Amino acid sequence: MNREKLIVYFLLSSTLFFALFTLYMLLPFLVPLLWAGIAVLITYPAYSMLNKVVKSRTISALLMTVSTLFLVVGPFFLLGIIIVRQATEFVSLLINYFQNHSYIDFLNHPSLQRFLSHPEVQTLLSYIQREAFKNVLLSSIKEMSGRLGDLLTNMILKSGSVLFKTLVFLLAYFFLLRDWPKLIAFFERFLPVHKEDIREVFSTIYRTTLAVIYGSVGVALIQAILGFIGYLLLGIDYTLLWAMLTFVASFIPPFGASLVWFPIAVYAFFTKGHLQAIIFTIYSALFISTADNFVRPLIMKKGVELPYLVVFLSTIGGLLSFGFIGLFLGPIIFATTVTLILIYEKRILNSQKP
Repeated sequence: MNREKLIVYFLLSSTLFFALFTLYMLLPFLVPLLWAGIAVLITYPAYSMLNKVVKSRTISALLMTVSTLFLVVGPFFLLGIIIVRQATEFVSLLINYFQNHSYIDFLNHPSLQRFLSHPEVQTLLSYIQREAFKNVLLSSIKEMSGRLGDLLTNMILKSGSVLFKTLVFLLAYFFLLRDWPKLIAFFERFLPVHKEDIREVFSTIYRTTLAVIYGSVGVALIQAILGFIGYLLLGIDYTLLWAMLTFVASFIPPFGASLVWFPIAVYAFFTKGHLQAIIFTIYSALFISTADNFVRPLIMKKGVELPYLVVFLSTIGGLLSFGFIGLFLGPIIFATTVTLILIYEKRILNSQKP
């Protein structure tokens, strides 16, 4: 082995070692860094338009960062506090109810009497009225309340960490936004592939991110807003809590948001009136669930040129593997893998054919 090859191998191995060591040091900040990259992909078109007016990449990036802080980070932080408070109040209300009332108080509602007259239901009622069942249910609710309390306590204790990671997100967002062309140029210079192939990979990541935003998060947000309007008009308490649960449930197949609005419709049938409950059910089925069943597949398939089943599995798999950010990482990883396979087919396999 000559000296030049030895130097090359030494540089490559040293670079790989220090790159892995750097990645290890950045692991505590990996999630905010990934969120910053996703935010850049989403907002870069707006940044480009702003930069044409301001004529300064630094000032444009600073304005976008400040806007993100006040329009996104701040409102979501306040919304989270309100939702946790409502959840705690709701569980406390349930505990007080079951401590001071018998189950039969609710089951004696006039609308339930015909249903409750069946012998099978009477047998079930006799079991429900037992003190042991009441104690088990009350214990479960108390455990749920305790977990919510622990969650709130952990949020308070980890508020410093959350604020620091938010700062990391904002700093990373600013510099990635300002220096995005330099980052692309860096990859084009150092990766041993054609420039058009690198651009194709970044284009795939960009299209996939937008498809997830509009097809998953966007649709879930629309469902949460429509649900909030329906819950508000129905006159139930803790509307923000139910809207947040609707947002979360929209990612749970196959029922989605109906996991929240259907039990509320049943509750309204016995407490708010039959007509109101029927109208609410029709509204929820036509507007809330329609967005999930029809709009989401169309948007996702348009942005990501993959079968919807593959998009669905990669989204759910990413969610289970990485948490909420996996909604983006799952489809991005899968779509990028497919793109790299196609590039390999085009550059390597096709070039070897006679």
